[in-house]
Amino acid sequence: MSQLSGRRIVITGASRGVGLETTRLFLAEGAEILGVGRDPARLEAARKRLDPDGHRLTTLAVDLTDERSAARIAEAATERWGALDVLFNNAGIQIDGSAQGFVDSSEAVLKEALAVNLMAPYRLCLALLPLLQKGREPRIVNVSSGAGNLESMRSATIASYRLSKWALNGFTMLLSNELRGQVAVNAFDPGWVKTDLGGDRAPGTPDESARGALALVTAPFGDTGKFWKDGAEIPF
Repeated sequence: MSQLSGRRIVITGASRGVGLETTRLFLAEGAEILGVGRDPARLEAARKRLDPDGHRLTTLAVDLTDERSAARIAEAATERWGALDVLFNNAGIQIDGSAQGFVDSSEAVLKEALAVNLMAPYRLCLALLPLLQKGREPRIVNVSSGAGNLESMRSATIASYRLSKWALNGFTMLLSNELRGQVAVNAFDPGWVKTDLGGDRAPGTPDESARGALALVTAPFGDTGKFWKDGAEIPF
């Protein structure tokens, strides 16, 4: 039996990279998906490639930095299902220079990193919570990064990205405590992979990340408030 048969899932950043491969794998495992992205043309191309008949994948183009986007996604999920089983907060950006700290960067870079990597998942979690509370063993997965763990705070590079992902990890921990027994909330490190964000030098591939994502969303429901990579818990 498919591992995600009948599961209702929202995936952000679904049109490319880790989000696209996760959408592909979750569809293959029987899920029904609302795929969210910023580029309508790229989303439509992904839909035609992954589910040409439109039976299990629908898409919604929104800019997640727009404070109204969370309500639009909640409305779309309500119209389609009336409940939700998984929110997979995958969309993220890394716009620091490769060796950039705070001193040689700008406030605008930090603001944009926080807007996409922290505030967008925050708003989506709250907007979709009523639907998740009607779901089956509902889960939130916040896609973080090994670059945002505590040990990485000793580095002076890609500072805005690191801080935004560290903050996302903190949000994950706090929300998991608040929702314990209602919704499982975990962080996920997809690894350094060959995507627009990771670049060509990355050792991993998006399909490897997708398999790690599948392991997490099929883990025991009681696993919450943790950080995961490749099916195993890692330190925050």
